[in-house]
Amino acid sequence: MTDKTTTIDLKDYRQPMVTSLGVMLGFLVGFLGQWVTEDAFALKSVGDYVVFSGCFVGVLLLLVALFRMLTPMLKSTNALRYYKSTLFIYMTGVLFAFGGLLLSAFI
Repeated sequence: MTDKTTTIDLKDYRQPMVTSLGVMLGFLVGFLGQWVTEDAFALKSVGDYVVFSGCFVGVLLLLVALFRMLTPMLKSTNALRYYKSTLFIYMTGVLFAFGGLLLSAFI
């Protein structure tokens, strides 16, 4: 019985993910930066807390994903597992950020 392990070259996945992370982080930081610098900024309603906490957690998770994508891999045999877990962190960050915005519309 032969053990077939799939190896990938992470550099093929790094550039598209880093680009999309930059776009997402740019949007979220721009949105939060404009929102919190308003003179009348205050977290008054449940919807405000949902948006702020969702965006905040989303930004943190996206920064973790960006750090993981920019960290060089030492072993190419672990690259697929590493990429899959980084992709999970990335998608969770997107879900928190935009899910918070959508959820606040219904609260």
